[in-house]
Amino acid sequence: MNGAKLAYLLKVFPRLSETFVLNEILGQEAFGTRIHVYSRRRPYDEPRHAELARLKAQVEILPPSKEIDPWSVLFGSASVGSDLFERVRSALETLRSVEHPRLPSLMVEALWLLPRMRERGISHVHAHFASDSAITAMLVQAIGGPSFSFTCHAKDIYRGTVDPRQIAALLERCSFAVTVCDANVEHLRRMVGSERASKLRRLYNGVDLASWTRVPAQREPGLILSVGRLVEKKGFEVLIDALSILKRRGTSFRAAIIGDGDQRAALAERARNLGLEHELTFTGALDQDAVRQWMARGSVFALPCRIGADGNRDALPTALLEALAAGIPCVSTPVTGIPEILDHGAAGVLVGQDDPQATASALEALLADPSRRTALARRGRQRAEQLFDAGKNAKELHAWFAGVHEREPQRCASPA
Repeated sequence: MNGAKLAYLLKVFPRLSETFVLNEILGQEAFGTRIHVYSRRRPYDEPRHAELARLKAQVEILPPSKEIDPWSVLFGSASVGSDLFERVRSALETLRSVEHPRLPSLMVEALWLLPRMRERGISHVHAHFASDSAITAMLVQAIGGPSFSFTCHAKDIYRGTVDPRQIAALLERCSFAVTVCDANVEHLRRMVGSERASKLRRLYNGVDLASWTRVPAQREPGLILSVGRLVEKKGFEVLIDALSILKRRGTSFRAAIIGDGDQRAALAERARNLGLEHELTFTGALDQDAVRQWMARGSVFALPCRIGADGNRDALPTALLEALAAGIPCVSTPVTGIPEILDHGAAGVLVGQDDPQATASALEALLADPSRRTALARRGRQRAEQLFDAGKNAKELHAWFAGVHEREPQRCASPA
């Protein structure tokens, strides 16, 4: 869709923990696609990935909905058409059954976006997560804006608070929907039915494989790594308990947990209470270059993911994809799409969730067996090259965007 213009509508951009979004946008730009990014919230004060410097797209931040004057759009913008008020009324009436608590404020955002998308000649919008950004994209379409698509991940489809009616409405009105693993596809089919899920396409997140081979592997014996947001579903409590078991068994190791999040203080206290002050380091949030440096040194990667109390879980943890690409043998759990990453145990070790003893034993066995670590690392890298190459996956998504441009009438035909 080189001649068209694609918009990404995101809650926050850039965001340190969402490298998959940045990688995806860079992948589409590599095909010459012109992209404009709308961030519905101001970015957080956190480190930035060096790859962000490669981004060509302009990033525009929406004002808070309470600061937007919808009447100026409804009655003061010639570019949106004289029947806009009726389109808004019809859209709200159609979507009333969704009962989304923030629907009015999201409609205000849609009204702000509509004339700006028309002025920029946006022909299609893609959102990440089947939540407010996707709903806003759907509202923009409903009031006369461009077609839209969206990607489902994990918290947006698994948490107990997810409303199936919202997912169904999005699937009915989108051009297509993407999700990141086969386990998600099956879950969504059960949620909304096979017919509504017919627009759903599985596309794995990808990583830039070349960037994970620049640093020579100089492994530090006994170094156990883990990377992720410090939240319940990552299973860091389980990992800390497993490290405590290793220490009691007399296993020689050092560990580093890379990331930040709501549980950082509680996890650090747990580690202190278990006497791991000298064995375990919390590095805080790091950019990708720093993560690569750690990955080049690690002997084993551990991410004992779990299903949270609210049903939230990881679907396809990016950190595991990066570990495979970096050539580190992985220990994880059979939650959602993780068996697809680790080839059901052939390219990594799977242990039961919430099982510190099994996690400790798997780590201990790998640390004691260099030849097995080498074999798993080799199979893991092959798996990454086969399924998680960002370039290959970007090409498939690019074809889907191009297909929308070819088959659907474009309603935003006033390029800036």
